[in-house]
This record gives sequence, structure tokens and C-alpha cells, in this order.
Amino acid sequence: MSIPFGPIRVLTAYTYRSMIRTAMLSVPAVDVFALARRGGSWQRTMAGSTFSRLAEEAEVADVEVDLRFALDDDDRPHATGTCRFVATVCCRRCLRDEPVEVASCIDFRVVASEVELQALMPEVDAVVSDGPMPIAELIEDDLLMNLPEIACKERETCAYAPPTLASDNAADRDDEDRRLPFEALASLKDALASR
Repeated sequence: MSIPFGPIRVLTAYTYRSMIRTAMLSVPAVDVFALARRGGSWQRTMAGSTFSRLAEEAEVADVEVDLRFALDDDDRPHATGTCRFVATVCCRRCLRDEPVEVASCIDFRVVASEVELQALMPEVDAVVSDGPMPIAELIEDDLLMNLPEIACKERETCAYAPPTLASDNAADRDDEDRRLPFEALASLKDALASR
């Protein structure tokens, strides 16, 4: 009875190890310190599914990553570059899914300890790393921060926008009308005080 299950177990274990190796290869890790020392660069097109938190916020097919590494004046790795992708984002204004082109500028330092990180922040963006680190972990926060909240291209004239967002001018007029009763009370108070 155990013979029919033997090959299945071996196949399953082999498949599992193969899947892990494939997953590790699909999320490239780089040694930022080595790249910065030699002034290297890193360009790839990465699958959107590589960025798990980004995938929760938007549908992204591919992310084009172009990074350059160098040492800053204090011999810390400095990463600069761009990431470009098209994301299908749910517009938080009209609640429709809209495709949006996103370009993210990358600019951060890599430090070896939390102490160095605290010394640099908030003036300079920094990441703590003591060895090779997956590219997705290095840039995903920047990608998330560049997703727009209002994805509609016609922000002012969006036919699907809720009526409460229709016009800023109407809100300004309402604010002026609300202030008038208080101004009338202030003039009445001044008149009573002058008696």
C-alpha cells in the first residue's frame, strides 16, 4: 500500500523545493554595500506580484526599476533612480477603478544600524541593512507613497464624483454665510459697550 504513495511524496517534496527556489529567484536580492562601492546600477522589470503590500492597494502588472548606487560623503550607500508602472487604482473619490501611470523617484541611504537610522531621519530617507536585501523591500514603500488617492483624470469634472465634492466655491459661500451671524453679534456687542 505504501508503494503508490512513495513517488507522490517524492514528487511533492521536489515540487515544493522547486517552488521555493523559483520564488527566491523571482525576488532578487542585492548587496547594496558592494554595489555602492563600485558605483553599480541595477535595472530590471519586476512582476507586480513581487510587491505584496502594493498588490493589496492596486493591480500592477510590471514595475520597471532603474537604480544607481554610490557612496555618499560619509561612505554610506546612496541609492537613486526611478520606478515606473501602471496601476489600476480604485479612485477614493468616485470609487471607480482607473489605470494610472506612476513614476516614483527613489532616493535613500542604507545604514548598518538603527542608531545610524535615527541620526539621519527625518532629513534623509534611510533603510537598515547588514547584507544582501531584496529589491522589493528596498523600494516598496516609495512605490506605495506614489499611488494617487484620486485616480480620475478629470478630477474637477468627474461625472461619478459624489455631490458633496462638486464645488469648492459653494463651500466658500456657505462658510461666509455662517460667519455673518457672529459678525452681527460682534457689532451689537460693540454698540452696547459704547453706551
